[in-house]
Amino acid sequence: MIKKTFLLITILLMALGSWLLYGTGGVYAPVTRPTDEAVILKKGMGMVEVADLLVQKKLVANKYVFFLASVLGRQWGKVKAGEFLIPNHARPVEIIRILCCGKVIVHKITFPEGNTVADHIEQINKLELLTGEIEHIPAEGFMLPETYTYVYGDTRQSLVNRMEAAMVMALADVWGKRKEELPYKTSLEALTLASIVEKETGRHDERKRIAGVFINRLNKGMRLQADPTVVYGITLGKSKLGRKITKQDLRSATIYNTYIVDGLPPRPICCPGRAAIQAALDPLISKELFFVANGLGGHNFSASLTQHNAFVDQYRRMGG
Repeated sequence: MIKKTFLLITILLMALGSWLLYGTGGVYAPVTRPTDEAVILKKGMGMVEVADLLVQKKLVANKYVFFLASVLGRQWGKVKAGEFLIPNHARPVEIIRILCCGKVIVHKITFPEGNTVADHIEQINKLELLTGEIEHIPAEGFMLPETYTYVYGDTRQSLVNRMEAAMVMALADVWGKRKEELPYKTSLEALTLASIVEKETGRHDERKRIAGVFINRLNKGMRLQADPTVVYGITLGKSKLGRKITKQDLRSATIYNTYIVDGLPPRPICCPGRAAIQAALDPLISKELFFVANGLGGHNFSASLTQHNAFVDQYRRMGG
């Protein structure tokens, strides 16, 4: 009787073990899920919490299967914090390996050229996978707009710092290769003009030409009369103007308004991209002193006021 009971228990244990290993949802069982699944393990999570999370996401049949997979895979207690991608075909024994030894998910974010520091800070604050508050905000212009990578758990401040460092390095690199006899005393002045060029055009084929116009005006002692500087003087880059510039705006007494201020504004009016910085330090050489929108997404350029006024009239007739 004892032998029969022992044999029955043995058979039941073997059946249970076989089910846990190869049965539906078992440690080594084939899996078919509709999509890959992202899993976030927070710092300090224990094995029971991880198991409960996986069960909740229906990645494992039950937590005991996960525990067994952890033991068999020699990964018990070795899960690490982070965000991991679990393939739709991953079995429990493969899932535990990913959570212990796999690479975390790397995200990308692109910051548009011509946005202000305030715009970039707002964009960063919306990234839910980042942590912490931003305590140091760079000066206007000093966040390089590019594509950056980040992972779950990175701090918002670290991304801000990377963007600031990238701008400092990019500006220093181009400043060291600048054309001779440009009307800049410092690289900050070059960055300031680059920011104006960035706001004036988004066309790659026009940046150096527009930079050349502004430099010609600076060399002749003419005011830049750049509309974006008027807007920045009103909003300080913290909001959108939301309307067309008025004649009263052109007379607004701000330190940025290049209709009433000689030379460059004291600081940049946005964060320019590499191309605009390059344009400001390697402008197109010409005799042009004016440009106005052509109504087709570009500009008409001229060296004389007479020709410029004709282009302005043409633009106005088009409804500009």
